[in-house]
Amino acid sequence: MKTVTVELRSNKALRLLKDLELANIIRVLDKDIREEKAKVSASLRGAITKERAQELNKQLNQMRNEWDIRSI
Repeated sequence: MKTVTVELRSNKALRLLKDLELANIIRVLDKDIREEKAKVSASLRGAITKERAQELNKQLNQMRNEWDIRSI
């Protein structure tokens, strides 16, 4: 399956697309997929507090340092 972006020049074109959708030939998407992907980060913003993010970053750096000094 392939997704394409189409610029409609008239309402007749939209009606034709809707008819193709009714015939199960295509599926009309109301939102631009690229725009939806860009919004994922915005929807996650604020999911954790700034303090928690700093704590996780500190722990991650500590684990990386432990990995570097580890000898087997």
